[in-house]
Amino acid sequence: MYSEIVICLKDCADEVFEKQVNMLKERHNANVLRIEADEAADYIKTCSSDILFISDEEDILLKAKDAGLATNNPRTMRESYMKAMEMLKTMGMNGGRK
Repeated sequence: MYSEIVICLKDCADEVFEKQVNMLKERHNANVLRIEADEAADYIKTCSSDILFISDEEDILLKAKDAGLATNNPRTMRESYMKAMEMLKTMGMNGGRK
């Protein structure tokens, strides 16, 4: 369980990403905090270990990983989402055949 989801993006978030964040927020009953890249290093040093840190900047993700935080990036999240949607679509199509 994550108590907080921290998002640090240089690029704009899209609708799919926002849906994923909202699902994570609900699943973990977590707060969402959006921070700027210049705040990230200091935040990582002082935050608790039960957060999910999401960033599209690899160097920031490496710092978060080194600090023992769970991490993800929007590109990987989108790819996972698209694969899951494709799998559901395929299951739906095959499920109706006899």
